[in-house]
Amino acid sequence: MRRVFAGIAAVLMAASLSAPAFADAAAGSAKGVNPAAAADLGGAERTLVVGSDIFIGDLVKTGPKGQVQILFADNTKLVVGPQSALKIDDYLLRNDGSAGKFAVDMLSGTFRFATGNGPKPSYELNTPTGTIGVRGTQFDVYVSPTDGSTMILHYLGTVLFRAKGESKWTTLHDLCTLGQITSRAAVLGSAKVTTGDFRTQLKTEFRYADNQSPLLRPFWFARAYECLHNPPEAATPPSIGTPNTGDQDTPPPTQSGTPPGRLDIGSLTHH
Repeated sequence: MRRVFAGIAAVLMAASLSAPAFADAAAGSAKGVNPAAAADLGGAERTLVVGSDIFIGDLVKTGPKGQVQILFADNTKLVVGPQSALKIDDYLLRNDGSAGKFAVDMLSGTFRFATGNGPKPSYELNTPTGTIGVRGTQFDVYVSPTDGSTMILHYLGTVLFRAKGESKWTTLHDLCTLGQITSRAAVLGSAKVTTGDFRTQLKTEFRYADNQSPLLRPFWFARAYECLHNPPEAATPPSIGTPNTGDQDTPPPTQSGTPPGRLDIGSLTHH
């Protein structure tokens, strides 16, 4: 029997056709539409519409104008932006009553995430180049469709992240701080100091920091706009903390220099 994504309270902003019947009934439904978006479960693709359910194992995909806003029963919020793909691997509340973890694969594109009331160590967000863990947090993610490199724009709380093969976590906990995962994890500095081409690039990658109007109000983040719109600030070294769970390793030291595959970020301090 297929396991349903029983913890979802609502999936917002999808697209249109009715979903097929499933063996188990899901607890959530789509409350808004923004075509085109689809979910694929075991090779059976369905177009998401108002009232659609989302299941564990679903591969959620959006077109150039598609968008999916998801509100889970524990108040976790997740946005899948245009031209993006994400797979739902597990959820904290399984249909059979057993305990799971919040696990998704951010495969490519633009995402927004905010933790809810579930146990924070249970959150695991995977990308092609690494893993993101959270401890009560709001942030945006961009995953490159060409090489899988991952950028994180942090707003609130604490974000832990590491590259594949790394055992130690790197930490973000300051407003507007940028993180990157390529072959290693690195803190780039504050997005507030960016100028010129790099700021333009960030506005493209982090579309919701540039403009939150496509989102429903519960998915807006306070102060997100100031990261990429206010006059650039003077560069200051980012603060790198340690994970706030006793069973985690401390963040590794990172190297200086321009991150591979990125623009020269000028005044950003890179640790």
